Amino acid sequence: MSLVLAYLAVLGAFAARWLAQQHLADRPWLTVGSPHPLVAPAAITAPTRLGLGIFLASAGLLFSLLVAAYAMRVPGTALVPLDPRLLWLTTFLLAGASLALHGAHAAARRGREEQATAALGFASAAGLGFLGGQAFAWHALWQAGLVQGPDAAVAFFCLITALHGLHILAGLVALAWITARAALLPRPPRLEPGTALCTLYWDALLAVWLVLFGLLFRTPWSGLIDALCRPG
Repeated sequence: MSLVLAYLAVLGAFAARWLAQQHLADRPWLTVGSPHPLVAPAAITAPTRLGLGIFLASAGLLFSLLVAAYAMRVPGTALVPLDPRLLWLTTFLLAGASLALHGAHAAARRGREEQATAALGFASAAGLGFLGGQAFAWHALWQAGLVQGPDAAVAFFCLITALHGLHILAGLVALAWITARAALLPRPPRLEPGTALCTLYWDALLAVWLVLFGLLFRTPWSGLIDALCRPG
């Protein structure tokens, strides 16, 4: 449960920082020259970004609880019987998608829409490659008869990766929507707001996957994950 507590502490810190930026204690109607007597300019936030942040916070809590349950249910010596090279490949693909989205966002801010669209396409291809690798891992476990068996490590692997894969699929739908609008509309909207949201979303999914990968397989950061997740 240490991971859940750490996650809640970080989430609380972000929430406190966000609330501090809203100037809730300000009284703008007392300020001379205020453009609006009831609304402070600093209190106006983008609702889409706020909604995405709330969704990601909820998804992060769900994965934290699943990781805590895995750590309490599965012994530390139990490993999913898969070739780790396949999971390393999918990890690099997901990291590549996140980096490509950062490049797309930077290009969109500079007004280079063609470069941004190309980077979005690369991110989509990398995301599809990640899902393909995960599907191949599932197929290998199914062929070995382990999915239907009583192995708790395999059961948790299937549950956790399925939920993470659904979030990746939702991200791919968003990428396809933004890319299609940029490529097909005669006067496409600015790409910068959409790429900013997609970058935040994929960075969060990458962070979640790194935690899952460190718990399910032996990685250089597995010791830290074990210390946070497993009971002492």
